[in-house]
Formats: sequence, C-alpha cells, structure tokens
Amino acid sequence: MILNRLKSYAVIIVLSTCFITAKESEACAAASDEYMLNHEKMIQQSADIYLVKAVSKKLENKIITTTFNVLDVVKGRERKQLTISFPAFEYDEKASHQFMTDFSLHKDEKFWKDGVGRSQILTNCETTASFRLGYGYLLFPKFKSNAKGVEVINDTSDKWYQFVKERVEANVK
Repeated sequence: MILNRLKSYAVIIVLSTCFITAKESEACAAASDEYMLNHEKMIQQSADIYLVKAVSKKLENKIITTTFNVLDVVKGRERKQLTISFPAFEYDEKASHQFMTDFSLHKDEKFWKDGVGRSQILTNCETTASFRLGYGYLLFPKFKSNAKGVEVINDTSDKWYQFVKERVEANVK
C-alpha cells in the first residue's frame, strides 16, 4: 500500500514537472503591436530619436541596463546621455551579440519589411536587444521594443539612418 502511494506521488511529480517545463518552453504566439509597428508610423509617433554610442552596461536582477552617449539628436529633446534596459539574454556567452547585424548598412531589402530588425522576441513575449560597447545605434526610446527600434549604425551613410533623418526633416517643414 505504501509502495502504491509512493508510485502515485512519483507519477504526480513527474507529470507536474513535465507540465511546468512545457509551459516555460512555449514560444510566444504572436508579436506585439509595438514590435510590428510600421517604420513610417514609428518615426511619426516618436517624440525622441537619437544616434547613440554604447558606453557602459550593467547586469542586475537579470536586467541589462546600457548607457549611451548621444551623438546626434535626430528628433526630440537635447540630451548628452540616456539609458535603456532589456532582459539579460545576452549574458549567455554563446548567444551574446548574435543579433549585431546592420543589414549591410540597411541596404538589404529584407530589413524594410514590417517586423524585421535586430530586436528579438523571447519565448515569454518580451522583446530584447544586445549592445556592444563602442558600437553606434539609432535608438527610438519610446519604441525600443519595435523590431527596428535599436538598429546598429556605425556609418552615417547608413540607409536607415539617412531615411529616418529625411522623414523627420520632411515632417518639420
């Protein structure tokens, strides 16, 4: 009788573990509206857009906070520095910086489709991006979770950077 009870408990524990593990490993069913927002609308709806350079990072409670020096205020208020935070997926050495593409200075046509960019969707539906110190980025603070919200820009001739600047200047006139 005791043996049967132990077997029952063992089965319950195994099934519970399988259920919990399955729930944790499920993929995000759908990208958020913010992630998929069209780049034209993102530019229009952004109060601030900055060309920045990553200067420091710190990891605390599984959150990475990156500090940037502002190189160019494309749109919005003047600032010298700003910080943003994302879930800490990049501290896995094998995954670190795996999304550092600039889509060939953003000339690759794949980049221009909605929902395509450096930011990645995690299995829990959070969005994250990885940053390398010394690299430049075009940062949309309000839309940091958009697919194109934190693109690598290491050359001011970059097509995405020029596109955003032109759109902002056209809307100011």
